[in-house]
Amino acid sequence: MKSSEKRILHVLSQQPGKTGSGVFLQAIVRQAALKSYHQRVVVGIPSALPHPEITGLLENDIFAVRFDTPELPFPVAGMSDIMPYVSTRFSMFSPEMLNRYLKSFKQALQLAVEDFSPDIVHTHHLWLVTALARRMFPDIPVVTTCHGTEFRQLGRAPHLISHVIPDCSKVDAVMALHPYQSAQIRDSYGIPEQRIRVIGAGYREDIFCRGGAGECDDAAPTRLQMAYAGKISKPKGVPWLIEALSHVAIPKGCSLVAKFAGSTGDADAVDMSCNLNRPDCRMEFTGALSQEALADVLRASQVFVLPSFFEGLPLVVLEAMACGCRVVVTDLPGLDTWLPATLEENGFLERVPMPRLIRTDEPVAADLPEFVKNLSAAIGRQLERSHRRASDGQTCVASCVTSLGWRSIFEKIEIVYQDVLRQQMAETFSRT
Repeated sequence: MKSSEKRILHVLSQQPGKTGSGVFLQAIVRQAALKSYHQRVVVGIPSALPHPEITGLLENDIFAVRFDTPELPFPVAGMSDIMPYVSTRFSMFSPEMLNRYLKSFKQALQLAVEDFSPDIVHTHHLWLVTALARRMFPDIPVVTTCHGTEFRQLGRAPHLISHVIPDCSKVDAVMALHPYQSAQIRDSYGIPEQRIRVIGAGYREDIFCRGGAGECDDAAPTRLQMAYAGKISKPKGVPWLIEALSHVAIPKGCSLVAKFAGSTGDADAVDMSCNLNRPDCRMEFTGALSQEALADVLRASQVFVLPSFFEGLPLVVLEAMACGCRVVVTDLPGLDTWLPATLEENGFLERVPMPRLIRTDEPVAADLPEFVKNLSAAIGRQLERSHRRASDGQTCVASCVTSLGWRSIFEKIEIVYQDVLRQQMAETFSRT
C-alpha cells in the first residue's frame, strides 16, 4: 500500500504543541502530510480554546474532546502532574471522573473511525486512551509512542492500573525513545521485546539552527547568556538552578543574563521574584514561547542548562545544540544511548550527577547541596569555554543533529507502520 493510500488516525489525550508529546504529534503529522498520507487526529483541549490548528490538516480532520464542559467538568488531564496549562492530575480521578473521561474519548474515537476508516491508529502514551483504543478497535493495528511520563503515572495513580496495563499490553507495536525506556516498557507492561522499537524523537531542522548572536559572533563576548527551557517547576530542577546561579564563576569582566523560557502551569511552582543579589548576573522569565521564539533565545545564548530530575527524551538539549549552545544537563537515564560520547569527552556537553530521588522526580534533600555545587561548577566551565570561544565539539554536534531531525525519525516510524500492516495481512491470510 502506497503512503498516499494509507490512512492514519493519530490520538493524543492532551493539547497539541504544548508538551513534548504534543510537539511530537505535530511533527509526525507534518512529516506524514509531506508524504501524502491521509490523516485525522483526536486531541483533548479546554472548552475555552478555539479549534486547534495542526499543519497539514483541515479543521474537519481534527476531533477535539472538550474539557471543562457539562460532559467533562474538569480541566484537561495531564500525563505530567505539572503541565504548562491548568490541568487535572490522574491521581485525583474518581470513578465518576474516569467514566466521563473514557466516555468522552470513546465518542470521539468512534466518530473519527466511522468517518475515516483508518488503516492504523497511532496513539501517544501507554495510558488510558491507548488502552481504550485497543479495546474499541481489535481489528485495526494500534501503535503507540511512549513518552516516559506513563511510568510516573503508574506510581502516582495506581487505582487506574487495571484500566491501563491489560489492554496497553496488547498494542501491535510500541515506539520507545531510547533503549533504557524499552526495558522499562517490557518490565512495566509485559510487552515482548519484539513488539518494542527504539525510534527516538527529533527536532525541527528548519527552526533550530545556528546563527544569531551566539558565541560565533564575538571572539571574546563580555555579555554572556544562559538559557533554560521547560516548565518552571521543582521536578525540572529550577529552584536549584537559581541557587546555583548565585555561586557560578562568571568569566572575569563578563556579565550573565539567565533566561528562563516556560510557564509554571501549577500552584506548586518556583518563586520567580527571587533576587540573586549579584550585579554581574540577572534573571529573565519569558513565559511560554513558540518554537520560533525559543530558537531565537537559544541562538542568542552560549550555554543551555537542563537540571531536570526526569525526562522521557530531552529534545530541547538537541535543539539547543543545533542552535550552537554548549549544554549542561543532569545525568538522565538514556542520555548515553542517545548522544555521542565525544560530546562530553571534548567538553561540549557536561552531565551533572543526579541526586537520589524519591519516586521518580523528587530529590533527597540531603543530596541537594552537592547537586547545586556540581551544577554551578559545570555551568561555570561552559561559560568559560564560551568566553574563550573554544571550538571543540562542533564537528560531532553537526553529525549528531543531522541524523536526529524529524524527517529521519518519521522514516523509522514508517517502517513500524509497514511492519504492523504486513503482519495484519499475514494474519488475515492465515485465517482464510
